[in-house]
Amino acid sequence: MDETIFSESNVGKRLGKIRRDESRCLLFRGKTIPLVAKVTIGRNRENNLVIDDKMASRFHAVVQKIKNEFFLQDLNSTNGTYVNQVRVPRGKYVKLHQKDVIRIGRTEITFE
Repeated sequence: MDETIFSESNVGKRLGKIRRDESRCLLFRGKTIPLVAKVTIGRNRENNLVIDDKMASRFHAVVQKIKNEFFLQDLNSTNGTYVNQVRVPRGKYVKLHQKDVIRIGRTEITFE
């Protein structure tokens, strides 16, 4: 019987107890955008996530990892940013939860 480090050995048993953080991502038009530390969203090509929506500002919003949580901030956009149909206050961070729907203009992005 083969024994691997991940199953039966003492090291494997300790490794199995380590909590693994689930990776987070944004779902946008059928594509998955992994979140690492900071993702900018807007119409300008310099953003990490470029939205072709006339209702979006050039630099509209940012999703940022702070400790082990992700937060969304509206970057003083003209038409606002919404999470689950509630407008994000300008200059404030809103904590994102799994399945939250971010709306920028007519574009919806799901936080997973």
